[in-house]
Amino acid sequence: MTQTKIVDSAGGDFQVMGLDGRATYVDGRLQAKCVPLTDTGMVIFIVEPSPAYGQDMIYLPGGGINPGESHEDAANRELQEEIGYKALRLNYLGELRPWSKFLRSSVHHYLARDLTPSKLAGDELYKITTQLVPLNDFERLITTGRLYDSTVIAALYMARHFLRREQEMAEDEAEE
Repeated sequence: MTQTKIVDSAGGDFQVMGLDGRATYVDGRLQAKCVPLTDTGMVIFIVEPSPAYGQDMIYLPGGGINPGESHEDAANRELQEEIGYKALRLNYLGELRPWSKFLRSSVHHYLARDLTPSKLAGDELYKITTQLVPLNDFERLITTGRLYDSTVIAALYMARHFLRREQEMAEDEAEE
């Protein structure tokens, strides 16, 4: 097996792995991302440059999980670094494996609520801006060509499903 280590601009490392020149994939870092939701139902997206496409793109706050760090702790740390809030309530939504045929990487997603101001220094070499969009309106970002990232789209559907299920359970308990 051959391997080549590549370091991205934010210091994350990736390895291109090859098995006798036949099976090649990229070995990426484990990540944690959040769907930060305000009390009024707005998702706080981040806007940052995409070197691959040469334009700013809409993402969810998140990044690499440090050695010895839980994905839950990484999710809350990334929130503080990228949008200046920490979540007092994190609900695990699930793990996604983007482009799983060619990329070995897992992204653990959380719904982040009860946000409170808390800023940590980040590791980005560029300024991150934010954009607020109602959770119930995120599909408009897809149809208008402003949201492309498949893990972000999946996480938003997962968050919406989680909240609907949570509401249904609360309604069932109220009826009893």
